[in-house]
Amino acid sequence: MLRALFQPITDVVTRWVASRRPKGRSVELKQKNIFIFPTVAGWAYLTVCLVLYLVAINYQNNLIHGVSFLLIALGVLTIHYTFFNLSGLTVSAVKAGHCYVGEMAEFSLNVEANNLRHYENVHLCFRGEEGGQYFYLGATRERRVTLYVKARKRGYLTPGLLKIETVFPFGLLRAWSWVALDLSATVYPKPHKGRLPATFNEDVDGRLGNENKGDDFSGLDAYRPGTSLRHIAWKQYAQGRGLLSKNYVGQESQKIWLSWEAWSELSTEARLSVMTYWARECEHQQQEYGLSLPHTSIKPATGPDHLHRVLTELALFRAKDSDRE
Repeated sequence: MLRALFQPITDVVTRWVASRRPKGRSVELKQKNIFIFPTVAGWAYLTVCLVLYLVAINYQNNLIHGVSFLLIALGVLTIHYTFFNLSGLTVSAVKAGHCYVGEMAEFSLNVEANNLRHYENVHLCFRGEEGGQYFYLGATRERRVTLYVKARKRGYLTPGLLKIETVFPFGLLRAWSWVALDLSATVYPKPHKGRLPATFNEDVDGRLGNENKGDDFSGLDAYRPGTSLRHIAWKQYAQGRGLLSKNYVGQESQKIWLSWEAWSELSTEARLSVMTYWARECEHQQQEYGLSLPHTSIKPATGPDHLHRVLTELALFRAKDSDRE
């Protein structure tokens, strides 16, 4: 009943706070978006000041009057110092690190002072996350801060609102601001070692697990992107003959396709986890691999960029009719 009664007031306050919440890749903190309120210690301090003032009036004691006025003046100064310990800071989104489900996603922020003031004991953390990080700005006018968020599911991870706060200098007041930074990380499916699909022949299977050392050398050929590093003719490259690759009798370049239909007996998430594992394994062995998903296909290749592209497609995959869960 009470909640319904105060709901209109709560909605108005929520909209007002949201309108003062800065958004974007880079946000400057100033009077419009900084809030300040007493802490528990601050309320206790205010109570002591009030009690002393009332005692001074009641007993007409000049010494108590002086002490109460001194404490009140100190409290007023604290308001300014606490506010100035946030005002003038610029918080910018730098980058977000990619990770797998169950790991901690890394978000890098840059904090810069737009004036010559020192900033002390300022705390940064994302809403709903524990820990965070404290920083100090002195002679160095900017600092890189790294925060971590638990990746609980695959896809894009947006960390939510960033809270920046301080209780400097005496812990009597808390100044804070909520910042909506434009920053997100890609969370890949958690790798799980499943079986190789039946479409992989024994030669490819063997090459994923072992080095092929018994093939006979047959000559050199021009280097092609994606060729295994162990097949590059490094000696000839050192002689200035360019980048060449070694050919072996009986060994042909096998291209692996990570196909959605190859693990039809698994659920959607299990399939994505197995495909993630084999994509990483192929990349580790420098074996060309491609991806085949419903409505999506990536040609076989190798390299960090190719791996990121494949894992991103797996992370963002949304099954429809093919979902077996």
